Amino acid sequence: MIEIDETNEVMMNHYKKQELIKAKRRLDEKMSKAEILKLADTRFITADEIKEALGFDFIEDPEPVKEEEHIVDNVDYVVEDEEETFEYESGDNINATLIEDSKLEDYPNQPFKLYDEDKKNEMLESIRNFGIMQPLIVRPIKEGKYQILAGHNRRRCARELGITKYPCIIKENLSDDEAKIYLIDTNLCTRDKISPMERARAYKIKYDTYKKKNIKTSMFEEIKMDNVGIARAKLIKEENSSVGTIQRYLRLTYLIPILQEFADKGKISLTVGEKLSFLPNEEQKFVAELINDNIKINDSIAQKIRKESERYKKEDYMNFLMKDEMLELIKPVKKREDDLIRVPFTKEEIDRYFGIVEDIEDLKRRIIYSLEETYIRN
Repeated sequence: MIEIDETNEVMMNHYKKQELIKAKRRLDEKMSKAEILKLADTRFITADEIKEALGFDFIEDPEPVKEEEHIVDNVDYVVEDEEETFEYESGDNINATLIEDSKLEDYPNQPFKLYDEDKKNEMLESIRNFGIMQPLIVRPIKEGKYQILAGHNRRRCARELGITKYPCIIKENLSDDEAKIYLIDTNLCTRDKISPMERARAYKIKYDTYKKKNIKTSMFEEIKMDNVGIARAKLIKEENSSVGTIQRYLRLTYLIPILQEFADKGKISLTVGEKLSFLPNEEQKFVAELINDNIKINDSIAQKIRKESERYKKEDYMNFLMKDEMLELIKPVKKREDDLIRVPFTKEEIDRYFGIVEDIEDLKRRIIYSLEETYIRN
């Protein structure tokens, strides 16, 4: 086993856990016990530790394991556990420094909530068994203090277990704006569950910060280097979020608080929330009352309310759409056969503008939406 100093004990625990997980995977793949022991990285774990963890009970001795020999898999394994996703690479050199709890300060007014009880209990169990697997990310501030950029939940759980020192990666020379972006991107890329409003507020902070044009460094590259456990696919997904999706999340910040709460609880979808965000607050309050009355506001209804609201404003800017008028818009209208007008289109004509269509009702909605968009713009 290699010797490490106290500040890097957390990484030793991390690598040991990865070796155990890889050994379990090899056992599941029907490798022999002797082969599993040969493939283990003996710099981080002993054969006895693997035997104890996997319950090996050899009837006869396996082939001796040479301590000086290290056989590396041809393929690195990406391992996922209950708490975080870790990518193990032999030879990683992470320098973590132990910092006293009294020297750490939470980042103020960040948009992300602390974990709920279930997630918190998972993390407590993990820290109790393996220690803090991933260092906190901090930056120095005034009077010898450090501000946490990533790891608020780890600190909270470690405190409950009586831990008073935490392994930290210290980020030097970050401006206030760069620190803000670092915190946002790290949480967006590493958290498994982010509520719609957490994401919306995070994007709003990023948007407002980037408008200042004071960001000098690539935060994603720094995050990749600092967070051993980040799945690269998450980073790629976050970097490639479509402009349209980000704009929809930004619009959620224009909703009144009760509608923001409904967005988080799944009572309204992202696209519905976006449409309702264009309503004045008075009208948003009426929509919230309708939802509290167990009336479902889907995309089509939200679009109707928005269009009617815009029509009212054209006539009189202070003319608000009232609750009973919204109800009239929502009521299903029975169509008589003689009210229907049929306009035949060839398949080629439809394909030219709408692509392959399988749902006629969906095609109808798309045609009406296109006409309404043209009408509003003109």
